[in-house]
Amino acid sequence: MTRPTQALPLSPELRERDERLASVKALAGQLAHDFNNFLAPLLGYVTLIKEEAPPGSLVSQYASTMESAARKTERIIDKVTTATHPQKYLRRDQADFAGLVRQELEQWQRDLPATARITVQARLEPCLLAVDAGAWRRALQELLANARFALATGGALAVSLAPRRLPMERAAELGVPVPDVFELVFCDDGFGMSAATARRAFEPFFSTRPKTQATGLGLALVHTVVQSHLGQVELQSAPDQGTTVRIWLPVLPGDATESEAVLGSLRPAKALLPRSRGAKVLIVEDDPLVLEVAKSCLQHAGLEVAAARDGQEGLKLYCRHLQALALVIADVTPPGSTGIEMVQEIRKLNPQAPILCISGATEAIQEAALKAVAAPRPLLLKKPFKLKELLDVVRQFTG
Repeated sequence: MTRPTQALPLSPELRERDERLASVKALAGQLAHDFNNFLAPLLGYVTLIKEEAPPGSLVSQYASTMESAARKTERIIDKVTTATHPQKYLRRDQADFAGLVRQELEQWQRDLPATARITVQARLEPCLLAVDAGAWRRALQELLANARFALATGGALAVSLAPRRLPMERAAELGVPVPDVFELVFCDDGFGMSAATARRAFEPFFSTRPKTQATGLGLALVHTVVQSHLGQVELQSAPDQGTTVRIWLPVLPGDATESEAVLGSLRPAKALLPRSRGAKVLIVEDDPLVLEVAKSCLQHAGLEVAAARDGQEGLKLYCRHLQALALVIADVTPPGSTGIEMVQEIRKLNPQAPILCISGATEAIQEAALKAVAAPRPLLLKKPFKLKELLDVVRQFTG
């Protein structure tokens, strides 16, 4: 078994960079959460407008255009969330990481225009790691997109993946937990960047590309994915001398077993959803816009709705309507809020109480909130949700 590194500090450069990125990511993540709450009522009411407007009318066309714009914003917010929050609860599983890199590289080459004049050299040694394959696909796509931009006038890209054993001091400097790592390198001979630009390259929203071509989230996403796998990433570049991105991923003992245990703990039990005698729903949400649109959507579907702005009011309504309630819908962000406390109290009163949690937070915060609730595990719906998604879940309880 590989011995963990000694508790030595990160190198001063990496420590300063990671502390700076953590502050910027925290701000960006909070903004993404707030925008999710703004989008939820917009998308909800747009859906209601489309249902009420005559097909083919100008009103229906306007609503469709608004929905398209909102969905585009939703995709950007999702990218911000992924780029700014390490995934504490990863969907990790043993994977052919070398095969993953090869697939993305081959797809990238197929998508290159015939005039690209880019040569590619790849040396990928066999590599099995417990990783979140979806997160890594996105990270690899961002690295390749950056390489394409750097090689706009042609050039060469070299990609390598190989096992390495780092000196213990070097592993500690990088902040990786063990000296045995796989080293992934992307090296292009493009136009490169200045030292000042390279220093800010991993910051969210920082980009040297035209505003219409980039959001400045690519390398921020790469940094987050690498760190969420307990790895480290460095970038070296100079004007007209190309750019090298070097990533170290630790080979952890028992990764496959541990990742499967984590996965097993996160999978909801495959039990039949409980049925209720009534068709009354309690919804608890501290954002008034989200509360209003969710209430309107549920009433539009023919359900009777009790609504509360916080957990204390929600618990009172729950006790008052206990026998009639088919479902409790509760915002559970963040852990420790009155919403999650209310859910905990409801489960004490009724261990089988049907509960749907809604959240616009990161996956890590969502999982931390749900772990605080007694089994059976509540269902979770991520904001901003579509009206159909909400109603599909609610109808499982109300018939």
